[in-house]
Amino acid sequence: MADGTKQKKMMLIGESGVGKTTLIQVLSGEGFSSKKTQAVEFCGRFIDTPGEFLENRRFYPALITSSADCDVVAMVQDATRISSLFPPQFSTIFTRKVIGIVTKIDVEGCNVERAERFLANAGVKEIIRSSSKTNVGLDILQELLA
Repeated sequence: MADGTKQKKMMLIGESGVGKTTLIQVLSGEGFSSKKTQAVEFCGRFIDTPGEFLENRRFYPALITSSADCDVVAMVQDATRISSLFPPQFSTIFTRKVIGIVTKIDVEGCNVERAERFLANAGVKEIIRSSSKTNVGLDILQELLA
């Protein structure tokens, strides 16, 4: 940046289809493009991880290693899901600030409180509710990265 300040980097972790890539696209000012993340991708201020890295425990070391390149780890939980793959106290494996992001809060039938309980069980203390369609919570995430 011109004034010498460093922009923070955020790594997003969550199951396949929870909205990690969409959130990155919206926060980066890009248009929507539906794509499946196949490997860890470095997208400017963001690190996008494949859902399989959470879904398969053998990939946890890759998440830990990738987190070394970021300032904030965001655990992403879809408010429409009735379960979560985040193990209890999962956030404690990271040495970075960890936040929770609840996505799809604008979808009919979602349960935001349940999603927040899943994240709290995983050890997350700070939780942000968001919608990539209505832009709810995106300003808070932008401030966090400033």
